[in-house]
Amino acid sequence: MMFLLFQLQRLLLLNNHMAVVISLFRLPDTVSRMAKLDFGLNPITIRLLHRSPQNEFINGIRREKKVDCFRYALTSWSRFMKSAGIQVGDTVYYSFDEIDQVLSVELVVPHMRHTD
Repeated sequence: MMFLLFQLQRLLLLNNHMAVVISLFRLPDTVSRMAKLDFGLNPITIRLLHRSPQNEFINGIRREKKVDCFRYALTSWSRFMKSAGIQVGDTVYYSFDEIDQVLSVELVVPHMRHTD
């Protein structure tokens, strides 16, 4: 299984897992290539391993035109973030299974918000 990341502001690499700060709501080019989204917008399975009970659902993909290419995003980011308990700025540890087209969220670490 290969580990990938969402597009983000910063990236940490710990124990062969990618940690991502959710800030932008697009899939990174690496995930898009592994999912072969340029050949078709097939939905991917989202597996929430960090939740109790664990949850799984299918999410569609949408395409956005960039200057000379495309970028891709989940069609229902709000459902994904709400189901996974993710807020903007949180760090998300996950893996992507290229063969089964499954994005598995393994851990969500809440962003430390400053209170004044």
